[in-house]
Amino acid sequence: MRSFTDGGQSRRGFAPLASDYIDARVLAAATAERHTIPTGARYVVFSADATFYAKFGDVAVTAAVPAADITDGTASAVNPEAREIPSGVTHISLIAAAATVVTMSFYGE
Repeated sequence: MRSFTDGGQSRRGFAPLASDYIDARVLAAATAERHTIPTGARYVVFSADATFYAKFGDVAVTAAVPAADITDGTASAVNPEAREIPSGVTHISLIAAAATVVTMSFYGE
């Protein structure tokens, strides 16, 4: 088996360390849930068993499943994978059209 550092090329970026802080949200269909970002978290990696939408913001942020065109920059992201948490953001809102489980693996610096 080849190592993660074959030929002087590091492949560690493809396999981050395991997170020691993972939260899960069990979403009911078409019901947004707001999740508090843990203190010290700088990055989040999402995983889900179905399509979901996420939006970062403050205590009032609410994600939405689009029902029409949104062309003003306020749409929620569909199936985000890994994201750096913007400075000042305290919450992530999640929503799905159907019942969905979303996990969030949080990482510090």
